[in-house]
Amino acid sequence: MNRLLPSKKNVATVTDMRRDAIKLLKEVKAQGMKYIFKGSDAEAVMLSMDEYEFWLERLEDLEDQIRFIRLEKEKHGVGISLEDAAKEYGVKL
Repeated sequence: MNRLLPSKKNVATVTDMRRDAIKLLKEVKAQGMKYIFKGSDAEAVMLSMDEYEFWLERLEDLEDQIRFIRLEKEKHGVGISLEDAAKEYGVKL
């Protein structure tokens, strides 16, 4: 089963949050995430710090891949050797 879909195990209510926030935080830490419902509507998602950092790293990786793909498609000019660049900028190698 996909853990990203709401299920009995990863759903809590606003009332649950009001009644025992510490218990809810412990569950989030153990399970990684919880959907918070108000009535029949999903209002929020709580993530553990580990889960948040995982998704943040995943997002950064995907952004890097997109940048790489875009750069690959750009036209590239003719490069110059390191020695020529050093000479042009007065740097000794």
